Amino acid sequence: MYCYHHPDRDAVGACVACNKAVCPECKVEYGGKVYCNSCIEKMASGGVVPATAITAGNTSGMGSKAPLPPGLGEWNWGGFLLTWIWGIGNSVWWSFLVFVPYLGFMVMPWVLAFKGDEWAWQSRRWESLEHFKRVQRTWMLWGLWISIALTIIIAVILLLVLGLIVWGVGQSGTIRY
Repeated sequence: MYCYHHPDRDAVGACVACNKAVCPECKVEYGGKVYCNSCIEKMASGGVVPATAITAGNTSGMGSKAPLPPGLGEWNWGGFLLTWIWGIGNSVWWSFLVFVPYLGFMVMPWVLAFKGDEWAWQSRRWESLEHFKRVQRTWMLWGLWISIALTIIIAVILLLVLGLIVWGVGQSGTIRY
């Protein structure tokens, strides 16, 4: 028997609510019973079970009521450096507030840096915590490389403009104030 959500993986049990087969990553135990993530999400959003009572399994993509695994909530460089681009890739639509005047580039990068891990975990389904951290590390590296490249390009352009100004002043033979 194979997992309903991951057909390439062996199932370790079946959800008692919908009877779908689940792999270790999709399995959530509550009250000594096995549930799939979607049934637990329905139960948590409907108030049948408190979201904090979910003790095992992958809670990613279950919304804001789902508990966060330990180790999340740290600084998110991808959200800080790439803002709305990172938001699209992680289904964090709050990141589009970066386009709001005054709020945008002054506040949102900081908000995404502090809340990015939490929002990305809750808004999208991840294979595992390790997968999530690996993807966020990739976002961080892309953000750093793009920032470094843009800094170098801007520095080169400024040096060229400054060189043209100095050259122009040297060609004219006079300095006008």
